[in-house]
Amino acid sequence: METYDYKAEERKRFLKYFRVWIILAAIAVIAFGVMKLMHKDDAQGLGGRNNDVAPTQRVYDFAEVLTDAEEERLTELIATCEKKGKCDLVLVTINKEMGISDYDWERNMMNYADDFYDQNAFGYNAPYGDGALLLDNWYHAGQSDSQAGCWLSTSGSLEYAIGASEEKNVFRAFDDGLEISTEEGYARALKKVAQYGMDEGDLGVEQLPWPGILVIPVIVAIIYALVNMKQAPGKDTTTATTYVPGGQPMMRGRKDEFLRKNVTKVKIETSSSSSGRSSHGGGSYGHHVSSGGHSHGGGGHRR
Repeated sequence: METYDYKAEERKRFLKYFRVWIILAAIAVIAFGVMKLMHKDDAQGLGGRNNDVAPTQRVYDFAEVLTDAEEERLTELIATCEKKGKCDLVLVTINKEMGISDYDWERNMMNYADDFYDQNAFGYNAPYGDGALLLDNWYHAGQSDSQAGCWLSTSGSLEYAIGASEEKNVFRAFDDGLEISTEEGYARALKKVAQYGMDEGDLGVEQLPWPGILVIPVIVAIIYALVNMKQAPGKDTTTATTYVPGGQPMMRGRKDEFLRKNVTKVKIETSSSSSGRSSHGGGSYGHHVSSGGHSHGGGGHRR
């Protein structure tokens, strides 16, 4: 008497109903293998910074608001942030008259930052490429005629990764850090800029255990498959007409009668004076072309 091989039948059912899952898992394994090789190449220096034209200096303290030790620590921080964010980061401090009115201040700060970036051909991937320059002016800071404030000039990928809301986050980080020290203000702002340069945000794929990313979903899928294989499909015991006399639903006719119409008009007041800029100056200028003919983004914040 021939015995029925239940285990073989179970394996056939598994392969039949979940072959798509198995194929997807195989594709995931191959994809993560390729990602692992690419990450290994980056670790060996491939795909790193590709710009030998720009200077290596990153901190230009023309306003002399930093000590030598602070400049050195910020330089080290920038080097770390540049590798993570894949972007050039430049800090420039000045003590120059940039204009009393918001319009003059914004235009002058923007032109100074853009031109400084272009004239030095900064860019992580190429000259005039991916990067950002944080310009901080200390002219009469804390006085009634103060022209102090920051401007962020972005280029390349950061021009599109950092918009108006991201600029506000950078300046907020700077203001929070400035309450501690000038160095801390710059450090927080630069780290926030580098964060936006990372494709995967704060963590980055390289900081996550890639075997866990792959194995955990596969294990969950297998458990789900095994559990559902053991469960027989249920049979409906009731239907929509089970408890209806005669087994046929009765439809009662209903209609709406439109008796009257009353239309009320309300005038909505709008303010034409709203421009999206803060009353104390600053704001986002978005995409524009510098005097050197290169595309930039950016915005400012007076204090």
